[in-house]
Amino acid sequence: MPLEGSLKDLSLVNLIQLNCQELNEVKIILEYLGKEGVIFCSGGNIIHAATGSLIGEEAVYELLRWGGGTFRVQNGVKLTERTINRNWNSILLEGVQRIDEGEASMEDRLNKLTRDLGEMATVSGAVIVAQDGTVLAEAIEGNAEKEGAVAVFVGNAADQIGEALALGPFDWGVVAMGQDRMLVLKRSNFFMGLLLTDKASPALVASEVEDTLAAWG
Repeated sequence: MPLEGSLKDLSLVNLIQLNCQELNEVKIILEYLGKEGVIFCSGGNIIHAATGSLIGEEAVYELLRWGGGTFRVQNGVKLTERTINRNWNSILLEGVQRIDEGEASMEDRLNKLTRDLGEMATVSGAVIVAQDGTVLAEAIEGNAEKEGAVAVFVGNAADQIGEALALGPFDWGVVAMGQDRMLVLKRSNFFMGLLLTDKASPALVASEVEDTLAAWG
């Protein structure tokens, strides 16, 4: 039976240390705020990790920054792919050092991105939401869960229609909600919903957002 629990009770550092020291062959599945990450341990080391668009050591550093969540450990999972070759202990030391030095977590970066988007002259509010509907960050008056649900519904529906009609992947679109308009943009692992002001041009706002995202990374 897989070992499951909260990272508040058993930290990721301790999970990695335990499985590497015991030479366990495991897959550690992590979930936090609608995000998922995986770490594979084998032969006394971390051999692979991934979360969102990050793989390898950078994925481990991001997962170590997560402020909570749950874990599930699957035993006997073999993996042929290897993206990490450094000793597990040195990776954990660097990860902890990065946290101590105050390097921004993905959660902090998303919050800052949302604030920056919400402060655009042609935007009255912004929400970033995971593909499962979990609100990751918001700078919006009113019900962020409701606005996030709209963004996910529109984004997923547009994706399906585009695939069915061979129109290519969905990048952005606009939905009217009464007198309000929402610009919905898709990233690899989340959707963004921006409430537009009356005179806003969706195409111009989308272009400006892409410039912001390019600088954000």
